[in-house]
Amino acid sequence: MRMAFLFTLCLAFSSVAFSQTFTITDLSSLSDLMSFEKNKSKDFNNPSYANIEGTAYLNEEFVRGDVFINDTILIEEVPLRYNIYSDQMEFVSAQERVLVIDDANKKFEFNLGGELFSIENYIDRGNTEHGVLQLVVDGDFRLYKRYQVDFKPATKTIGFQEAQPNRFTRQDDQYLLAVGEQTPETVRNHKDLLEKLKVHKPAIENYAKEQKLKLKKEEGLVQLIQYCNE
Repeated sequence: MRMAFLFTLCLAFSSVAFSQTFTITDLSSLSDLMSFEKNKSKDFNNPSYANIEGTAYLNEEFVRGDVFINDTILIEEVPLRYNIYSDQMEFVSAQERVLVIDDANKKFEFNLGGELFSIENYIDRGNTEHGVLQLVVDGDFRLYKRYQVDFKPATKTIGFQEAQPNRFTRQDDQYLLAVGEQTPETVRNHKDLLEKLKVHKPAIENYAKEQKLKLKKEEGLVQLIQYCNE
């Protein structure tokens, strides 16, 4: 079930003749989770990142959002943030502990102010991976985005090259395509995307040329996939 239908989630019980969605208040009560130690100053930052420049996060501040588990359980107003480097969603529990979701046996989806994320399988260079994806365009043709951050270790001064500290460096976002019930698959470049779409939309390349779409930018990709869904 795609994210567009998440707000009609139902759970069928054999013992009753109706369906319902459970709403609970503490995400940590349901999942096998791994905790980060929080210091006494209530600093929610991972202490292992203290001496690293840059950020591992999409947004260092926690944002309240909704969490859907297995299409049946809704937890509202959960403080969430996405750790790009570890590729994990973090949240603050009712006990004010920073935890990360670490349960591959459950299906997790998130609504952060209208931005939709999920933890699911995807295909990258022929290999099946598992991680956090953002849904950019929904429909029979779906466009996803995967954020990337690299850690670069400190370097010493060499000749005219100045020393560099330990640092997180944001990399280009990676886009993925899924058609129907297919698993999302990474798109290497715009030519690769057009080749994948031509199987379903033979005239898609002509449309891209007529509209002068810049497929190296997200705006162009969004317009292209929205056209495929018309």
